[in-house]
Amino acid sequence: MAPTLLAGAIGNACGLADDLERAGHTVRPLDLADPGLIAHVDLVLIDVASPAEVRSIAARLALYARPRQMFLHTALLGGAQLLDDVETARAIVMCAYRLHGRTWLTSAADELGEGVVAMLVAESGGTAVPIADSARPRIAAGQELRAAQRTLLIDAHQLLTSAIPNLPALGDEPAGEGPGLDPATADLLLGAIDDPGVRRAFVDMQRRGAEQARDAAMQVWAMDKYEGRNQ
Repeated sequence: MAPTLLAGAIGNACGLADDLERAGHTVRPLDLADPGLIAHVDLVLIDVASPAEVRSIAARLALYARPRQMFLHTALLGGAQLLDDVETARAIVMCAYRLHGRTWLTSAADELGEGVVAMLVAESGGTAVPIADSARPRIAAGQELRAAQRTLLIDAHQLLTSAIPNLPALGDEPAGEGPGLDPATADLLLGAIDDPGVRRAFVDMQRRGAEQARDAAMQVWAMDKYEGRNQ
C-alpha cells in the first residue's frame, strides 16, 4: 500500500482534494498569505482553472519549494510548464484535469511525474489518461461544446414554461451560471476546431450564451466571426 501524504490545497475547481481525502490522504487548505507553510506538506495541489493564476501561485511558492516535493495543478489550458518556477527547485511537477466523472487527463514534466500522477489518480478511484500539451486547446473546445447544452436548456425551459405556466419540474433545469469565456480564450479554442460545421456551432453557442449572460465582449467576438473578421 502506498504511503499516505499530507497535501496542501489551494482552490477546489476539480474536487481532487476531496478524492484524495477519500483515498486516505490528509488534505489541508493552504493560505497564500503564508507561502512558507508548504514546507510542511508532501504535495501542493493548485486546483484552479486559470493558467495565469497557476503560474502566479507557482511563482509565489517557488522560494519555499524543495527537491522531490510534489506540485500538481488542474488547469486544462496549460501543462507542467505552468509550474516552471517550482521545478527549478527540482520539485516533481504534474497536471491532472477532470474530464468527466472519474476520468482524468494527466501530464507531467518527466517520467517520474507521470508515474506519480497516475498513482494519485488511481488511488482516488479514477482513471488517468495521459495527453500531449498540444491537444489541450482541442480538448477545451470539446468541453466547451459539451457545456453548451446548458445554453440550450435555458432557452428550452423558457419556451416550455411560457407555454405551460404550471409545468412541473422536469429534472434537467440548468443550475447556476456557467463560466464564460473571454475573447482570447475563445479564439484559442475556435482555432483548435477543424470542421467548419463545428466551428459555426461553437460560435453560435458562444453568441447565445453571451446574450443570456449579457456579456458584451463575447457578443462582439461572435459578430466578428459572422462577418468574417478575426478568423
